[in-house]
Amino acid sequence: MGALMNIFYHSLGSMLVGVVLTIIGIILMYVLIRLWWRNSTFSIASIAVGIILFFFLSFQSILLCGAITIKSYCDDVEFYVNKLVQDIPSTQDFSTEDSQVILDHISEEWPLVGYYVNMADFQGHTSDTIAEAMSDELRSYMNWFIFRRICWSLLFVVVGAVIVIKTISIRNDSHRNARRVGASSGNRTSVGHPSRRRMTRR
Repeated sequence: MGALMNIFYHSLGSMLVGVVLTIIGIILMYVLIRLWWRNSTFSIASIAVGIILFFFLSFQSILLCGAITIKSYCDDVEFYVNKLVQDIPSTQDFSTEDSQVILDHISEEWPLVGYYVNMADFQGHTSDTIAEAMSDELRSYMNWFIFRRICWSLLFVVVGAVIVIKTISIRNDSHRNARRVGASSGNRTSVGHPSRRRMTRR
């Protein structure tokens, strides 16, 4: 929870956009379902699904917006690392421990990074290459992280939509069954009338 609060604090603007997009997405889902199932009404269960879906998607949105914020740091990270290693000879190779120390410095400068990346292994790089390598790897990792958040969000939307449709489908089936019962009763009544008329003529 502390990590989420820090992500919230360091990417407040992007997070608000994410929440707004979440609300718009849920409303759009309900509108599309209603347009497809015109004769149905949403039940309490259908509304509850939307509320639960909002929290799941908001959680993903916070993580997503935090990753987008970190991705925007990549150029600054490259500049910062170059500054850190500018006095180290280009003939000296960095070890795993050295690259971890650099990542710790990055996390101190941008605390949000530390909640997403906590290990670094750039063994074999030199002061000429490590800054670009770390920046490219951070950007690549954030792209993969963002992709996974989007996939999870889409999965939640699909599952939520299916559950909503299932709840209103039951209501539609009951309406159709009621209409069938009513039609059958009407048919039995119309059949009975001629019989009574024949008995009267006798």
